[in-house]
Amino acid sequence: MAYLEMNNITKIFPGVKALDSVNFELNLGEIHTLVGENGAGKSTLVKVLAGAYKRDAGDINIEGKKAKILTPKDAMKQKIFSVQQHYSLQPNMTVAENIKFGRYSSSAGLINWKGVLKDAEDFVNELGFGEIDVKKKVYELSVAEGQIVEIVKALYRKPKILIMDEPSAVLPKNDLEKLHSILQKIKKDIGIIYISHHFEEIFKISDRITVLKDGKNVDVVKPSEINEEDLCKMMVGRDIGDMYPSRDKDKSDETVLKVAGLTTRKIHNVNFELKKGEILGIAGLVGAGRTELCEALFGLDPLIGGSVNLKNKRVSNKTPRRSISNGFGFVTEDRHKTGLILPMAVKKNISLVGYKKISKLTFINGKKDRDAAQEYIDRLKIATPTMNQLAEYLSGGNQQKVVLSKWLFSGADVLLLDEPTRGIDVGTKAEIYKLMKELTGEGMSIIMVSSELPEILGMSDRILVMHKGKIAGELYPEETSEEEILAYAAGLKTKTIN
Repeated sequence: MAYLEMNNITKIFPGVKALDSVNFELNLGEIHTLVGENGAGKSTLVKVLAGAYKRDAGDINIEGKKAKILTPKDAMKQKIFSVQQHYSLQPNMTVAENIKFGRYSSSAGLINWKGVLKDAEDFVNELGFGEIDVKKKVYELSVAEGQIVEIVKALYRKPKILIMDEPSAVLPKNDLEKLHSILQKIKKDIGIIYISHHFEEIFKISDRITVLKDGKNVDVVKPSEINEEDLCKMMVGRDIGDMYPSRDKDKSDETVLKVAGLTTRKIHNVNFELKKGEILGIAGLVGAGRTELCEALFGLDPLIGGSVNLKNKRVSNKTPRRSISNGFGFVTEDRHKTGLILPMAVKKNISLVGYKKISKLTFINGKKDRDAAQEYIDRLKIATPTMNQLAEYLSGGNQQKVVLSKWLFSGADVLLLDEPTRGIDVGTKAEIYKLMKELTGEGMSIIMVSSELPEILGMSDRILVMHKGKIAGELYPEETSEEEILAYAAGLKTKTIN
């Protein structure tokens, strides 16, 4: 008998049957991985277990007894804790306060704050994440650092069932290896449900793999019983062919964007050019300044020095609004916080930036609005029951397609993509790569930040590697390797770009 049994779990959202009589089992001492395309029902299933969603049908049994889990509090009583893909820390509290939240030691009603700091610091060091400053406020952390804190917070609560929904999506390789090592140490006493889209990781850490598709069970397999190609076919129901589109040999020599001496608080004397129809990959470790470069180009971080020239004309992107009017689009790394308005309809999210195209004075032309939404729903194959569906109810991959649609509708000449396929399944990745190829074929130029080196090598026409806020080197995918990119990213090699 399994420690956890979820039987015939069904969950229905407006217009969508997210889970259709799904079964899942978990033993103590195992890492059981959930895989499937975005929209397969993985996150919905674990949110039912965590009490975030109320199931419409089905039973949950723990140690053979029916468990009442209707709220997050019910789940915590069963020692079920979650690490979600989009962490839920309190931004204005310190790392230590978040880790110890609800577990402060006090005397006569007074909290021992020195004790809170020491306990948190000791636990962070014990797990091997000593580089995290527990005195920092969460809003000061990078996305990757925030995810580490979310993991530490969950482990501090000594879970019996630990749910990890795409924890690796934002972690650099060294922290990911630490996480895998920690999970192997702690799993002897607990059961771990792990959601991932990274095949290398899935085969490395899983004891069993459950495959979901369209809210239904497909199969349960062991990593030794299947290979990556067959697992991919089970997930997507088709052969996706080559992941990365072939590169055009004849690229335009026309310079669209020229950046000279760009300097902000976090990046220093950055120089580069972007050609028409080019995908310029930006690689580097967490904190290297990749996101900050995009933010500077988009007017989110004021320039201390340097210049930006678009189509031989100097532009001043002092604000995002000015940047948009100058022909820039920015797909941020966190689609939930800065990419979408989640409680807003798909249609309205798509036209949000380019609303002037469909309005006159202050009045929006409803037909133009609907036509624009339908065009991009069809072009990007956005899986939504209607264009009026709220964005929060879409899967992660379809949410990302809505974000992309917004910037395509705006008519951007230069598209900044910060981790464009983070938390997205292999099938949707292939679709986004194909779209990027089509866009550059139509003359759009793309700057793509990615932590996935295969993606950098597979999609970039040229690669810039950043280290400590500077460009450490310029490389070409056909002439380099993951190892060389990492050497530049770590500061072991440098090559000046004029």
